[in-house]
Amino acid sequence: MIRDVMDTPINAKAALLQELLRGEGYGLQLIERVKKRTQGSVSLHMGNTYPALRELEKEGLAKSWEGEPVPERGGRPRRFYKITAAGRRAAMEQTETVADLFGLLPEVAR
Repeated sequence: MIRDVMDTPINAKAALLQELLRGEGYGLQLIERVKKRTQGSVSLHMGNTYPALRELEKEGLAKSWEGEPVPERGGRPRRFYKITAAGRRAAMEQTETVADLFGLLPEVAR
């Protein structure tokens, strides 16, 4: 569990799934994108990000592959993640639930 500035608990899997809706990426890149998109209010750490990504993959919500070897990683490849169709559905349900909880969905969308 991570916390934002207002101490609202945010699940790492939920944050990552929302970010994967916006496009594929590797772990550190996703951490940085979540932080930037939330203007620093959600800060993921490697210790919870990588297990969450593996769990998303195990649940069929994301899939991964190894990219090309990267010199700055000593020739090791990065592992990239992409949302699946099931992950997209789960993320959209999650978005609607949160928006509805805070009254952010217009009446027509409900």
